[in-house]
Amino acid sequence: MKPIIFLLTIMVCGSVLAEMRVWTLNNGKSLEAEFISLIGGQVSLKTLKGKQHKVPESSFSENDLTYIELQMPPKLNLSFSKTSTIRIFPDSHSDLPRSQYYDFKAKIKQTSTKPYKHELVVEFFVIGEEKAGDHKLLLDYQKENFHLSKDSGNIFELSSNTIELLEFNQNGQLRGDSYRGSLIMVTDVRGEVIAHKTQNEDWFQNVENLRKVPRGKTFDKNCNRCFPTRPRRFY
Repeated sequence: MKPIIFLLTIMVCGSVLAEMRVWTLNNGKSLEAEFISLIGGQVSLKTLKGKQHKVPESSFSENDLTYIELQMPPKLNLSFSKTSTIRIFPDSHSDLPRSQYYDFKAKIKQTSTKPYKHELVVEFFVIGEEKAGDHKLLLDYQKENFHLSKDSGNIFELSSNTIELLEFNQNGQLRGDSYRGSLIMVTDVRGEVIAHKTQNEDWFQNVENLRKVPRGKTFDKNCNRCFPTRPRRFY
């Protein structure tokens, strides 16, 4: 048991050290400490030995103030909406093919009151699935930089392209694709995710793979691109 305890101790100490940084004050002094909070214009810092210091916000350099602001990202409400229309194609068969057209929209709204001046990035994935298979597919992907401001009501919206999903009957088997869900993800200038919303957390956990999938292509449960499911054979 002793070796296991030793390894755990190293991991904990490493995480604490990673949060330490050198703060530069306007009077020329510096302090190595961890950021705790900013309340009422007072910045609370904690040294490696556990001693806490409260320093006026006005005493810090511009770089330190930027660091503090990024440690306190805005609280965001992420929402998603969709509209659709259906077109049925005239045909002599009883099972008519049909197209369903979708328009999707992601909405980001700041719910915290403190102004946030830094740029943010939103990524918007629209996910579909095969009607006769086990795979998902990337229907659309949008990415855009934005700022939250009072002029816009601290709201930003991002719309998808119009997406057509075709449904048809092939040898008694229903084929085509359908809508499955979405992933909205917001990151700051550091590349840190500060908010996300999705119907499937696997998409978020595997977002690095999902980013590599081209629009209209299928992917597996780990969000790696794969071939579409082959039609079922009838004998």
